[in-house]
Amino acid sequence: MRRLVLILIALLFSAIYCVPASAANEILINEVELNPPGTDSGAEKVELYNPSSSATDISGWTVSSTAGSTASVVISEGTVLPPQSYVIVGRNSQWLDNGGEVIELRNNSGTLTDSVGPFSDEENGDATWQRSPNGEDNWVFSSNTLGASNSATLVSDPQSPLALAPEQTIQSEPSPSGNSSVEVTPGIQPSQNLTLAFVDVEQGDAILVILPNTKTLLIDGGERENSDKVLATLREHGLSHIDAMVATHPHADHIGGLIDVIKNLDVGQVLDSGQVHTTQTFEDFLDAIEMKQIPLKSVREGDSINLDATVEIDVLNPSVSLPGGAFNEAEFNDNSVVLKLTYREFSVLLTGDMEETNEERLISENGTALDADVLKAGHHGSRTSSSSPFLNAVTPEVVIISLGAGNTYGHPHQEALDRISAAGTEHLFRTDIDGTITLTTNGSSGYSIVTKNSGKTVDVPKFEMVCCSPQ
Repeated sequence: MRRLVLILIALLFSAIYCVPASAANEILINEVELNPPGTDSGAEKVELYNPSSSATDISGWTVSSTAGSTASVVISEGTVLPPQSYVIVGRNSQWLDNGGEVIELRNNSGTLTDSVGPFSDEENGDATWQRSPNGEDNWVFSSNTLGASNSATLVSDPQSPLALAPEQTIQSEPSPSGNSSVEVTPGIQPSQNLTLAFVDVEQGDAILVILPNTKTLLIDGGERENSDKVLATLREHGLSHIDAMVATHPHADHIGGLIDVIKNLDVGQVLDSGQVHTTQTFEDFLDAIEMKQIPLKSVREGDSINLDATVEIDVLNPSVSLPGGAFNEAEFNDNSVVLKLTYREFSVLLTGDMEETNEERLISENGTALDADVLKAGHHGSRTSSSSPFLNAVTPEVVIISLGAGNTYGHPHQEALDRISAAGTEHLFRTDIDGTITLTTNGSSGYSIVTKNSGKTVDVPKFEMVCCSPQ
């Protein structure tokens, strides 16, 4: 019964960072001051608003920035926000960036309740970003109204000289230095590069995404017996935390390896397709999530994942409703979570095991949105995916197939390879031959691909294929 309840909860949740602003009885981020007058750093403020008719205990809730190095402010115990009232969260040291900032509000269980932005303020004036009065996701940049109709006292970091209300204080998270709440992921620093590692997990999928602001996204993890390959890749990149994990669908060759990742690393959120399997691997996957108390949510077409303000991560599949229901194993592959990542001029389409039926649906709904520089071929190069119309809509320069050497399914099927070639694809990479495949791009001057086993490299200046030379 416990597992069934967990499954049902997962099916009912909305997407990560796709929380309706007007959700009943939820606290909203109502106004944001990124760049206070007279200073380029420090004293930024976020106003929270309780639109409901009842008071809400916001003890332990966090307000976090996501641009650059992550910084959070934790609301201390005993803080209650009265109905239809405001509270202003602030610190005397810098915690918000004035360009491309996305701000998240999480309750004391770590569940995202609101996410706003990206916002920018380069003028150093007194204007703030303000939500429309009706509580919807419409924002204006206008004269400061922080504290309007505010029934709460301005609260801030304990080291701030601002006066504090005795019953309502908001303190920054403790840190090694004792006076900063900035969290830096060990081993990596913010850069201008987007990195994708297509991990060689034999017959399965596992894709690590490291965003320019160092946030991380892990998409699938291969079979559990190959989880060591995923963990090794994470260690190579100096990672001890995954911000968001995506299970494209509940087959063991996609979720098995995620179990040990969950057990060995901190994971912020888990996203899935909302489909439910009866296998032991799927139950173990849910057990691991429950044991670590990680929020589990299902995504749908039209959702987006906001981890870095400079990178769009759009969910293209599954459709809003699952035609065959959540338990229809025959449609598990086709209802895979499909993501399109866009960073400046670069884009990559990651298709899980999606098959021809939903390929056709995506073409009919908005074929031009499928165009991408790089395609991760669906279903390990199976003939059931990578249809000619789909490839012609994507027009990829590079196609990557994740599969195991000598697998019993005969992947990649020759029909799929022929269609990929006929579509004019410049370069084909395969994890069974090339090993782990790592792509790096700054989003504007091109991208490079290196392989672990075959020694192949591809450099693509200005997104025009010019060379492919074995070393």
